[in-house]
Amino acid sequence: MNVKQIAAVGAMTVALVGTSATGAFAASSTTKSAGPSTTCLPEGQNDMWPTSVDGQPPRSPGVSVWHDAAGWHVRVTHNALHDRVFSGEIQTTGALVGVSAVRLEKNDRLAVGSGGHRLAFRFNNYGGIDGFDFATQCAPYLAFGFVSDGHVVPVKRISIGAAGLHPAHDPFVIRRTA
Repeated sequence: MNVKQIAAVGAMTVALVGTSATGAFAASSTTKSAGPSTTCLPEGQNDMWPTSVDGQPPRSPGVSVWHDAAGWHVRVTHNALHDRVFSGEIQTTGALVGVSAVRLEKNDRLAVGSGGHRLAFRFNNYGGIDGFDFATQCAPYLAFGFVSDGHVVPVKRISIGAAGLHPAHDPFVIRRTA
């Protein structure tokens, strides 16, 4: 990552932290947990997630989140004629590893914080699909928070798993089952 990208990501993180959505997100993600086990294995070996998050949701405007054998996937899109800015964070006490961008343009940003405990993104979406993939290590939970054009993404615009389930609120937490 070059100096310009680091500066842009730093500014993006400050902007995300300054929004009411991520303020609520930060408060909701401070739940006490036993922390990661010292004997954690890579994704798929002991990171058991609820079956409700498995499989890609049908394409719909907003944010799609799902898990499969390769790890986690997040995609954003919309149906409007103008561009829309999607941003957000994912946090865990474990680690977010193997993060890879999917179909990003030059003004999109994706950054993983020190220790891999936090991932922040900001995408200018023009109606196509932008996103990223990642795996987890020793993650007892994943806390997600999404913003679109400066507003918390409505839960009806967040689809999780093949059934396209919606969380009860944004931000939300998905906990490992084992």
